[in-house]
Amino acid sequence: MIVIIATAAGCAAPSDRANREGTTAALSAHRALPAGVVAEVPETPYAVVDGRRVAVPPIPMGDPKTIRRIIDEGRHDNRVMDHLVHLTTRIGPRLTGSTRNHVARLWAVEQLSSWGVSNARLEPWGTVPVRFDREPSHARIFLRTQRRGEDGSLSAPESIMIREMEFTTLSWSKGTDGPVRGQVFKMPKDEETYQAVKDSLKGAWILMDRPSREGMRGLRWQLADDYRRRADARKRLAEGSKTLEEFPLLERISFDGVAGFITASRDERVWTGAVPGWRELAFDSIPPDVHVQVRMSDYDCINSRLADGETVEVEIHADNRFSPGPIECYNVVAEIPGATRPDEVVIISGHLDSWDGPGSQGCTDNATGSAVMMEAMRLLVRSGARPDRTIRLCLWDGEEQGLLSSSEYVRQLRDRGELEKVSACFVDDGGTNYQGGVPAQAHMVDLLAAATAPVNGLFYDTAAPEKTLDCDVYTVDRLPSGGSDHGAFIRAGVPGFYWKEVGRADYGYGWHTQNDRIDLAIPEYLMQSAVCSAITAYNLACAPTLLPREIRPEPSAAEQESQDRGGPDRAGQTRRPRRPDATAPASSGGE
Repeated sequence: MIVIIATAAGCAAPSDRANREGTTAALSAHRALPAGVVAEVPETPYAVVDGRRVAVPPIPMGDPKTIRRIIDEGRHDNRVMDHLVHLTTRIGPRLTGSTRNHVARLWAVEQLSSWGVSNARLEPWGTVPVRFDREPSHARIFLRTQRRGEDGSLSAPESIMIREMEFTTLSWSKGTDGPVRGQVFKMPKDEETYQAVKDSLKGAWILMDRPSREGMRGLRWQLADDYRRRADARKRLAEGSKTLEEFPLLERISFDGVAGFITASRDERVWTGAVPGWRELAFDSIPPDVHVQVRMSDYDCINSRLADGETVEVEIHADNRFSPGPIECYNVVAEIPGATRPDEVVIISGHLDSWDGPGSQGCTDNATGSAVMMEAMRLLVRSGARPDRTIRLCLWDGEEQGLLSSSEYVRQLRDRGELEKVSACFVDDGGTNYQGGVPAQAHMVDLLAAATAPVNGLFYDTAAPEKTLDCDVYTVDRLPSGGSDHGAFIRAGVPGFYWKEVGRADYGYGWHTQNDRIDLAIPEYLMQSAVCSAITAYNLACAPTLLPREIRPEPSAAEQESQDRGGPDRAGQTRRPRRPDATAPASSGGE
């Protein structure tokens, strides 16, 4: 049997945000929860089902003394924040195939081995064609001015910096060759305005119109679409299939020697994604265009100054670096061997990769989940747990680009004939809130309620001391399958669970943006999650049976038609249309 617990996360400039030593030191030292955050163990244990406290189902679970030791260690010497601080401040964002991502994998293997977790190793899942790394970058706005002397004469023109910007570029896209400063021109509306400024565009930055699409996906898609159109124009021009004059202005202007393009976000967050076709990139043919997305306030600052007739310059240093591939990519895998049924495995896991935009540390998506699951393994080892089934940790890769490594891992399990012994996949990919619930079909409820019950009543919220951080097993018709690595298992017929994360954190504030930093972490929530994950994994590894498989009702005709169009399924999860020859469903991955 395999049970898989998986975890898939102001206007200060990035340079001002880089070192928050007081915050990180305090978080790293936050091991034992303060009085008032830790509750006494309830005299009468209880489960929570559909929001109500109920008696714990009488199903044999793990050794009570071992569970007590997990709880004691998890409440009084919890190290989840140590792992999180190292991942975010010592290593940083971890794009799939990047140098930092590999450093994080090696560090995780070393840590797990040092705790006594067995057979900590790297398992290859695939390659990326080009390695992409970012170094520290900056972006600034300048005004070109002249000072008038007492005699009425004008001084030589000078540039005065008025603002630091926060920005991003698409991953696997070209950056600048060092800091590049140039005058800003608005994107010409028509041929006449284009011809009027054409001779001044060499080395200039082009301010695009406000985006017409809304939301994170819309902005990323528009940025990616503009990138694709320019790359396609260069290809067609090189082939001779079109002349330069045949292209629209958006494509033509990129041949005028411009420094790059500037697009607005819709608010103070800038979202990072990947260039179209990144898995087919060639090192010697990276498209040369630079396109940055800035905060709306940065865009408004530039736009309003231009409207006032002022001369605006920006200086952007986007230090994007490429290395030729193919680059081998890996999952991190480690185990606590089962005592009586070692071929049946409980796998706890999280995705170690993240997006990597300037300013981001990849904290809540998903260093938090990875740190939680690593700490769960440490708690199990420290408690001396000897589960009946093997407990296996997997730290996934390529989640943000479409569940790449978890999908490949499921395929490998199927090929080895091991998939039927996977009991479930639990995913913690919801940021820094606590594990406050898990969905279950009716025939799964009792087993999951018994497995999660020991964590209930153990923790309080510092912001609401009357509230215990309990885990609610809530009934659903279908297991939700979208958004993270659990979906790869659900599609293979293995129960997959995305922990419902509850709490005061706003996941959307940091999600895929420059704000995804260590200061978003809430220690008591992550400590609860580590204890909850360890106890749930241990209990399910000692349960009398596998977790029962999902019962998937046949979709109605209307539901089937909606799914074929890429609409929501019965569980409310949006599916992409499948090609007739597809061997596996497409996935949006970490959207």
